[in-house]
Amino acid sequence: MTDLIAPGATDADGRNDPRPDPRPDQPLRANKDFLRLWIGAGVSRFGSTVSMVAYPMLVLWQTGSATATGAVGFAATLPNLLVQLPAGALVDRWDRRRVMLWCDLVRLLAFAAVAVAAWHGAVWLPLVLAAAFVEGTLGILYGTAEQAAVRSVVPVGQLPAALSQNQARGAAIGLLGQPLSGLVFTLVRWLPFALTAALNAVALVCLLLIRRDLRPVRTEPPKRLHVDIKDGLVWLWRRRFLRIMTGVFAGSNLVFQVLGLTLMVVIKENGGTPTVLGVVSAVGGTGALLGALAAGWWSARFGLYATAVLGHLIWLVLIPLLAVQHDVVVIAAVATVVMFVASVFNVSGSVYMARTTPEELQGRVMGTSAFLTSGANALGSLLGGYALAHLGAARTGLGIGAVLLVLTLTVALSPTVRAETRG
Repeated sequence: MTDLIAPGATDADGRNDPRPDPRPDQPLRANKDFLRLWIGAGVSRFGSTVSMVAYPMLVLWQTGSATATGAVGFAATLPNLLVQLPAGALVDRWDRRRVMLWCDLVRLLAFAAVAVAAWHGAVWLPLVLAAAFVEGTLGILYGTAEQAAVRSVVPVGQLPAALSQNQARGAAIGLLGQPLSGLVFTLVRWLPFALTAALNAVALVCLLLIRRDLRPVRTEPPKRLHVDIKDGLVWLWRRRFLRIMTGVFAGSNLVFQVLGLTLMVVIKENGGTPTVLGVVSAVGGTGALLGALAAGWWSARFGLYATAVLGHLIWLVLIPLLAVQHDVVVIAAVATVVMFVASVFNVSGSVYMARTTPEELQGRVMGTSAFLTSGANALGSLLGGYALAHLGAARTGLGIGAVLLVLTLTVALSPTVRAETRG
């Protein structure tokens, strides 16, 4: 794939994009390019959710080996640490539509190969490991390209509504994709992968129908890849507000990773079954969906400072409660509120990032942010497992509360955060 450079000069508003915004008077529902991007990316992501659940199930049911199953999970998540930073730099070099098209095409072939192998009952572990790694890698590249492309098809004033719809789409996919994967796998083992290949074909067609130019606009020739990656890191680091908020969101992700493990332990210790855990997760997913639907309205009326302070105060009260609560109904209700707030956070942060990041740095800054939060997820898994094994659920809950108190005070008392969001 060749580097693409679109020449342009900085406009009066400071945006390095000479192309006119999409029609600001056009409702989002009438923006055909946004709808094609939204549907295509949604279909592709839904297929990925189905397949990523089916990969470990296929290996476990075919081989009976927990070690092999764990290896597949590792192969699928390893790209989170290896690919985020270069993916952001590459998305700022290449035509974002072509990036997504190639990702869908290669994933289609990978899913088809696994489907054929499962159909013949000849599941070769190296093939599944390679397919899971490829899916994880291309999923990151695709997601970064799509998020950067939203700004090309949506006027700046409609970004809150557009990103809110993206968040709602993601919540709905998470709510439906995993149960569907299990159901389809139970019927026929090769069917989840064949279904995902077909969904990627649909996503390809949607992308081909987009008329808007999705190429990044650069005001200088591309540098070496490591220099481009460094530019994204440096740009984010030099902005004190973004540096603080990235740290806060990374801390929140760490808390959520520990919380997920804690909930499993609490439900299991109180006689709960995997089905109960699934129901609680589904109810929490409903909260995430409702939060995403409300986030556009909220972020258009309230600043990131008010959102972050209020949200962390709610979390400070509710999240430690989950670690000591035994009533499944109460746990599900609290999880719904917690996930509602998380979705509002995600949209508000994404809107701010999209509005303030220069067009030519969109991919790199997003990749840098995602890399830092992915690292927090990995650290949360290690810390959560250690804390639960040595301290128990109740003390782990107190530790979660202490971390949340620090995050809340950081946001509430920071002059930089208050001044930036007022501006």
